[in-house]
Amino acid sequence: MAEEVKKEDIIADETIPEESKGLTEIKSIGPKTALKLIDAGIATPQQIACCRYEELAEILKISKKAAKDIVNDAMNKYLDKTITLGNFGTITAHFRDIVKRIPTGSTVFDKIMKGGIPTEAITIFKGEFASGKSEICYQLTANALKYFKGCRVVWIATESGTFVPDRLNEISKAIGIKVADDDIIYIDSSQITTPWNLYLSYQRIDKYVTENNLDVKLWVIDSFSAPFRKSYGPREMLPDRSREENRHLGFLDQFAKKNNTAIVLTAQVMDIPDPGAQLGEMVKSGHKKKMVGGKVLEHGGTYLISLEQKAMKQWEGIIFDAPDIARTAFRFQITGAGVRDI
Repeated sequence: MAEEVKKEDIIADETIPEESKGLTEIKSIGPKTALKLIDAGIATPQQIACCRYEELAEILKISKKAAKDIVNDAMNKYLDKTITLGNFGTITAHFRDIVKRIPTGSTVFDKIMKGGIPTEAITIFKGEFASGKSEICYQLTANALKYFKGCRVVWIATESGTFVPDRLNEISKAIGIKVADDDIIYIDSSQITTPWNLYLSYQRIDKYVTENNLDVKLWVIDSFSAPFRKSYGPREMLPDRSREENRHLGFLDQFAKKNNTAIVLTAQVMDIPDPGAQLGEMVKSGHKKKMVGGKVLEHGGTYLISLEQKAMKQWEGIIFDAPDIARTAFRFQITGAGVRDI
């Protein structure tokens, strides 16, 4: 039996999704093989151009030489479409003209963030319950809808009762807008029982946004760490959790870049029994409780912000990791109208 993939190996009644039709233009790939690739998560010619030979050989059960021929053909046909070269001027113009900022409700916080939470980035808010994570997400949602006319907001709730429409309406009313029925693309916590359900929701959202040509300016996951905390308990499962988190963060990062979207994740925290380790966390993030999610989550965020309630009507935020901002602390309050300066 020939080892290479055959063009004539076709099942006539199988259909290829429109966005994956280019797969069959690559050497030795017919419709049946294209469907195998799609099932394995390789849906475009550009993805084949980025494949390792060993990975493709394993998926298609072919030799490394045959896989190398396929990858090389994809690179020759799609390299110019896969990688765009730029210079310092184009990078500067991109950040000035393309990246947008969503106001937070606090002018102090906005000034530090150079206008607000940026698109094309993943911002992670860590903190215990009542630290203001969800309240900031409500405020960002209302402000995105106000300042970016016609945009949509994605909100995935992973815990019961954490998304309260009346609270969003209250904050929106305070800034002079009314949330329309189709402004929010919402997935309820009842559908997110595991990290795998969560990942499937990304694919569903991506497909819906693409098919309907929607402008998504903000994507909230509240809380990102909850499904992982439930599914990966024992220490020996941490490597598996890291791999799964990495897959999620990779997808969200690509969505953010492709759609000019601000990704905002909330993360739970855990106590640190050892006083020395508490001090280490204080030095790193400004607060003594550690973010659930480990190093993968810390590396996956573009902006890491720790939140803590300091008094009855006063909260503290510390931006402890950012590519363009020095470590900075700020104070704010949460009122009936939303996030405001003190």
